[in-house]
Amino acid sequence: MAKVRYEEMFPEEFEVAIKKNPVAYLPLGSMEYHGYHNVLGLDSLKAWKICELVAKVTGGIVYPPLYLGVDAWSDLDFKKYPNKRFDSYHIPADVYKKLLKEYFYRIKRIGFKTIFVLCGHYPNTDVAREASKEFQGLKIIVKTEADLVEGEKGDHAGVWETSLMMVLFPQLVDLKRMDGKKNRLMAVDGDDPIKSSRKYGKAVLIRIINGIKENLEK
Repeated sequence: MAKVRYEEMFPEEFEVAIKKNPVAYLPLGSMEYHGYHNVLGLDSLKAWKICELVAKVTGGIVYPPLYLGVDAWSDLDFKKYPNKRFDSYHIPADVYKKLLKEYFYRIKRIGFKTIFVLCGHYPNTDVAREASKEFQGLKIIVKTEADLVEGEKGDHAGVWETSLMMVLFPQLVDLKRMDGKKNRLMAVDGDDPIKSSRKYGKAVLIRIINGIKENLEK
């Protein structure tokens, strides 16, 4: 199978891939607390793996995830908000917008015709969409994975994200780490992840992949 990861390609492989399908996949994430049961890089890893799975079917080239993003509450007191004590990805929105514009410009300059931006960290979405508005002759699609499934809003370390991780990175999910914790749902925003399952994760992953393909075909 042909490579799809940018950083693993030799120059000749890159040239073949971009000529075959000039689509760049750009995963945007973060590094933050996702409960006791998930790893800190969940947002970035989730988006990266989804992009990779799509590229293996459609072609195109997957950029490494950007472990940087925006947060409306980036300087909260750790003692009052212990769910924020591992967060270290914050960039002001104006700086992030400038960074993404430069990234988009460079991606376009080397020959890509389409950029699919998958925001594993949802707050990155609005800034990425703003940054994309200034480019002519370049198709830029900005979505969260939940945007691609009708009727879904996604969550933070709840059933949605945890079920996806059970499929994408099963070795990086451990529900037993919540056992015996007084605050077992620390940093969880969504349904109790104890209800998570690979079956649900597989079902929504198929819909996400199909949603990305549909957006690219429009």
